Amino acid sequence: MGSSADCPVCGMAASQACSRCKMVRYCDQEHQKQHWPQHKRSCRPFREKQDAQLGRFLMATQDIAARQVVFIEEPLVVGPKWHLSDAEKEASIFLCVGCYTPCRLGKYQCRRCLWPICSSGCAHEALECSVLSLGSGSPARVDIRTLNDYFRGDALLVLKCLLLQRQCPAKWASLLEMQSHEEERMGTELHEEAEKRVVSYLQQRFLRRLKQTKPNLLHDCGPELLHRLCGIIETNFMVIELPSGVELSGLFRQACMMEHACQPNCDFQFDPKTQQITVRAGCDLRKGDHLRITYTNILWGTQLRQYHLRLTKHFSCRCSRCLDPTEYGTYISALACLGDVNQTCVGRHLPVDPLDENTQWKCDSCPMLVDGTYVAELQTHITEEVDGLMAGCPSANQVELLLARLSQMLHPNHFHTFNLKHTLIQLYGNEAGLELSGLSNVQLDRKLRLCDELYNVCRRLDPHSIKLAIYVTVILIEIAHTLEEQARRRSGEGKMLLELAQVRLKEAEVVMNKEQDSVACKKLKDKLQKEIFECEKQIMILPYNQKRDNGKK
Repeated sequence: MGSSADCPVCGMAASQACSRCKMVRYCDQEHQKQHWPQHKRSCRPFREKQDAQLGRFLMATQDIAARQVVFIEEPLVVGPKWHLSDAEKEASIFLCVGCYTPCRLGKYQCRRCLWPICSSGCAHEALECSVLSLGSGSPARVDIRTLNDYFRGDALLVLKCLLLQRQCPAKWASLLEMQSHEEERMGTELHEEAEKRVVSYLQQRFLRRLKQTKPNLLHDCGPELLHRLCGIIETNFMVIELPSGVELSGLFRQACMMEHACQPNCDFQFDPKTQQITVRAGCDLRKGDHLRITYTNILWGTQLRQYHLRLTKHFSCRCSRCLDPTEYGTYISALACLGDVNQTCVGRHLPVDPLDENTQWKCDSCPMLVDGTYVAELQTHITEEVDGLMAGCPSANQVELLLARLSQMLHPNHFHTFNLKHTLIQLYGNEAGLELSGLSNVQLDRKLRLCDELYNVCRRLDPHSIKLAIYVTVILIEIAHTLEEQARRRSGEGKMLLELAQVRLKEAEVVMNKEQDSVACKKLKDKLQKEIFECEKQIMILPYNQKRDNGKK
């Protein structure tokens, strides 16, 4: 066996190191090319590290350029989405147990276990099928709501994890190394839900009978292990979006080690056929940087992000954004001064300690302090009001009315007002009766101003558009629309305004190149290409139109 200084192709002493990972040496470029198919899976410009506070994390061992692939990884397990939203439950759409294609219950079924499949030619893993076949009766005879709530996601994903101990001991060992936060989950709502949705269901329906009929098939399938697997999934799962729009959950040994930050520096995409994850640098990384992704919604305020992380991941984030009451100067959690209504204060109420959910909120211009309990109640009420409006198809007028009321309590950049404004810029110019050509100059200026406000918030929170690419692209398209309409009205500035619109669309094109091709992204990319074409056409024909208009004069 040659040393690390020997060429892996010919075994001769080598001095030319792999430029990416520096871990393997070659005698010449030809042998490096020959060895790449074997080496590329282990070639990595990072190493695993561990400390008491962060646990396991990944650290760059060299400078990594933006968009460079950091690593590609096979999943330990992939299955249906871990948690279903209420809307998904109501839809009662089932996934093929073999390939996860949406299908109708009862049209096609696996001949052995009778679980739904997308076609007569589709099949699923044999061991999984044998366990599912132990269920009493056909799933087609189970109440559709019960089946949807209990099995389509949570229980099937846990079962897939459980079967790894038989199918692939190496993956099983890697899975059990992951954090489960069993002590923190004990007695919580999450633990109780897991008991109802997963543990009791699997035990009663399949695993007790499995123990009776095949006692040696699995070493352990008891309730404690099932709860541990629920905790591992809850803490570590990653969402895999297929081109069909279906979302799956995946567990990855290395990708799940990536540290959380509310301003990430890495991005990832999934191969819809293999479910492999490809992790890329979202920006230029320096040697020693930690590889960071975000586990939550970066358009939420700090206290909402912290609540979500404590509930689902069992830790509090202490990143630079969370420690900054202004959140990089965006004030996305800030309230308008809540002082005496008879006194005018233009200050902003900010949390004294952003990491304390019970902290007081202090105005940055006057001495007014507000209790955290009052702020929490206010935020809850506003959330219900905004969610209620956005659940339907609100008109621009409805959005404007709510925005006007909330502006008395919230900072203009608050995440709720951001949501309303992002909706509003799309309604102005597209809603019936509010087409671009019918908007007043004042309305056009307002739309442009709102777009600029939203754009600036996005650039501060996510300067490299790692998570907000779609939001930024929509904003840039709406800016271009507004500039194009202004160009039509201001013939003397037409060329300049159209060229500004073109710059914005080209910027959006760069931003969208970072996004994976989901259904929504593909539609937006197609729309963007049409917008770029139309803008370029307007620029080309502008001299002709100006000449024609001058002739008419």
